[in-house]
Amino acid sequence: MASYFFGFFVIKYIYIDTQPALEQLCASYEQASVLAVDTEFVRERTLYAKLGLLQAYDGQTLALIDPLVISDLSPFWRLLENPSIIKVIHAGSEDFEVFKHYGQVTVTPLFDSQVAAALSSMGSSLGYGKLIETLLDVSLDKGESRTNWLARPLREAQLNYAANDVYYLHQAYFKLQQMLEQNGKLTICQQECQRLVNKPNNTIVLDKYLDISGAWQLVPEQLAVLQQLAAWRYLEAVKRDLALGFVIKDSELLALASRTPQQINDLYTIKEIHPMVVKRHGKKLLALVAQGLSQDDLPSKIERLVNFSAYKQTFKTIKALVEQVANEHDIPKEMIASKKIINQVLSHYWIHRQQSKHLPILLSGWRHQLLGEKIIDLLSNKKG
Repeated sequence: MASYFFGFFVIKYIYIDTQPALEQLCASYEQASVLAVDTEFVRERTLYAKLGLLQAYDGQTLALIDPLVISDLSPFWRLLENPSIIKVIHAGSEDFEVFKHYGQVTVTPLFDSQVAAALSSMGSSLGYGKLIETLLDVSLDKGESRTNWLARPLREAQLNYAANDVYYLHQAYFKLQQMLEQNGKLTICQQECQRLVNKPNNTIVLDKYLDISGAWQLVPEQLAVLQQLAAWRYLEAVKRDLALGFVIKDSELLALASRTPQQINDLYTIKEIHPMVVKRHGKKLLALVAQGLSQDDLPSKIERLVNFSAYKQTFKTIKALVEQVANEHDIPKEMIASKKIINQVLSHYWIHRQQSKHLPILLSGWRHQLLGEKIIDLLSNKKG
């Protein structure tokens, strides 16, 4: 067991780098009621984050788990789905991706301390360091935030930094929990944490073209080409574990779909496309263009909210309603509804004609309880 001084405290941790040690650790964690969890990873050119370290603390044992040398992390993954253990994570969106990719697990039950802080009048999107400073009067050293977590051996400063992230998080949980109970927002926090960890992921490959900025400019025949190109790029990125833009950029896909080249020489005339892309993927890209042009089931022209005559005024009305509710209930307006969330509900009514697969965020859970009916009344009587 290693230890280090921080302020007046001696923080002890154990480094887990064998399968038996992991299994013994997780067996002890099974008895915990609250488990603070964090990850350290590297993501530069890859599609998926490269996991470098797992940290956990139950109030008694702080463990740094080395996923590079332990082949079977399933005992730890099972902890994340254990309904009897509250998992405390700060701003966990990227952690959730890591857990789903490496462990095929969804964290439950979750307590996201950033969500809890926002509901406790501490501001939206509060960073971990500021949270700990505010709640516990401890200033953390963030000097290792840009470290290479895949390098071995990890330096003592790196290990200390990683231990910090769960040691103080465990303490912060109990203060935040008490604050939420006192202000009556614990249920909202629980609902919001569940929503965040269960966020739907667009895994329909043929829908990937909808993520490309500027796709609205294309006609259905061109969209069919973009649909094939974007689907291929995603599958190629998964196969090679390469970030989408390192396979081929959005701007290059858009140029291909709008110009629909037929021959290799045509590709070289498109200034947006890098010659190396043509050399590496030229024949495949031409085949995908031809496939898109020959398909019978064409995508519909993409409608834009800004083209609806009532958009500006309706958006402004909903934004004002959000601000009113935020002031009444002391919840950050950014947490209730961003521009994206407001646009989502407008798309639900005006573009998808209330046939969306997923109910808009503003019309579900605690947000619906606070202002959903007012929005429904507004949009039921307001045509785009």
